[in-house]
Amino acid sequence: MCTLCEKHEESIQHLFFECFNSLHISSWVRQIFLTSHFSNKDDLISFIKSDGSPFVKLIKLVAINFSVWMISRMRNYARFQDKIEVSRAILVVKDLICLVGNSSKASMKNDMLNFNVIKFFGINTRSGKVLRPLLVRWEFPSLGWVKINTNGTARGYSGLATCGGIFHGSMREFIGALYVFLEVQTIMVIEFYRVIHAM
Repeated sequence: MCTLCEKHEESIQHLFFECFNSLHISSWVRQIFLTSHFSNKDDLISFIKSDGSPFVKLIKLVAINFSVWMISRMRNYARFQDKIEVSRAILVVKDLICLVGNSSKASMKNDMLNFNVIKFFGINTRSGKVLRPLLVRWEFPSLGWVKINTNGTARGYSGLATCGGIFHGSMREFIGALYVFLEVQTIMVIEFYRVIHAM
């Protein structure tokens, strides 16, 4: 019999993914990251590996680890001592996540998800180093020349990639543009392909 709910047979699946106490703890983690119900360990792994800044991924990992630790602790306390209230357990996990977040040096993004994580867990904000602006002036090519501006991007270090470019003539006229889907590539390969396709 499950020590926490005293209604169902105790198993790892039930204790961490089905028991009312576990669902209560995981629901407040899920609400900040807008993710669906965790039904098994594969869902947890997918959640941790999903998109986000290094800071958000760290907080996801820490939130899952401390939640699992707290569920185990609640079970052991219920079996050998007194029960821990779910609301108190959540406050302890939240404080631990805040502690890790405040001591982390993981990089953040300037987006709503990072802001919501900071606000939800009470983590102090860290402003990045302000870089000195560098003024750049783009000029059209000399008479008889064509200027090609190219760029490429990939989703992740090695992910779906594209490259493109814009062609301008010396009379300030738009000559053409290119766009190429490169499938899964690394940044170095994209840099190579964008020059090759532009030529």
